[in-house]
Amino acid sequence: MTADDRSILWNQFILARALTRAVRTAVDAAGEEPADFCYADTHAGPGRISGPLPCLSSIVSEARSFAAASFFQAISVPLPGHAHPGSWVLAARVAAAVGGDAIALEIDANDIDAAVIAEAGGNREGHWVRFWSHDWFLFLRSRLRNAKPPNFVFIDPPPDDSRGPAYGIDAAILLDTLAVPYLLTYPADSPQDSIDQIGRTGLELRVGEHAFGAVLGGGAEAAMLDLLPDLRRLAHLLGGRFAPRLPREADYSI
Repeated sequence: MTADDRSILWNQFILARALTRAVRTAVDAAGEEPADFCYADTHAGPGRISGPLPCLSSIVSEARSFAAASFFQAISVPLPGHAHPGSWVLAARVAAAVGGDAIALEIDANDIDAAVIAEAGGNREGHWVRFWSHDWFLFLRSRLRNAKPPNFVFIDPPPDDSRGPAYGIDAAILLDTLAVPYLLTYPADSPQDSIDQIGRTGLELRVGEHAFGAVLGGGAEAAMLDLLPDLRRLAHLLGGRFAPRLPREADYSI
């Protein structure tokens, strides 16, 4: 299994668990009315990842040992050529399964590569999807100005982003201020200052010289306590260890 394969599974597992809680919260708040729920993905990709992902079968075989089932349910529907669902397809499956008829689901999928977005159009699975092709930070700013802001944002900055972690930090602080639930990925070898400025606990997978981190905030951090035991199991199955990273100002972190 490559480093990229591990990071995909790590991030998607966290995404599925946090999104499950966000959808249930929205449904509860809506009462008897259907809840409008919009998921926004800043680096959506085509919606399918060429597969199969090595070692995924061993993780699936241990599904019953995990408290959270949403990730496993979302990947249970096979794709042609043993492909694995991309983040926005997986998110749509999770939200639809959790919310059912109680939500009106919308997906905002952004990728700066117009060819990728053109391919993504053929991978919709019956949900309302808006496709964008902009710089991810400009997309996020534009989407937040909308009269109906997203209910959950997944931010997965590319490792070759010349701006480094700064824009990810800015996005996290902005979404925390607006109380918009989010998941932000970051390179785990980034400075401690990144975590300190965001003020959230980093959920890191460490495998030898490789490390991958994710931050939940804007309300999504409420899923963490239930998620932690599962992350320890997942890290072991991925051949690594779970290493949470705390901000130095731990009194305001979760």
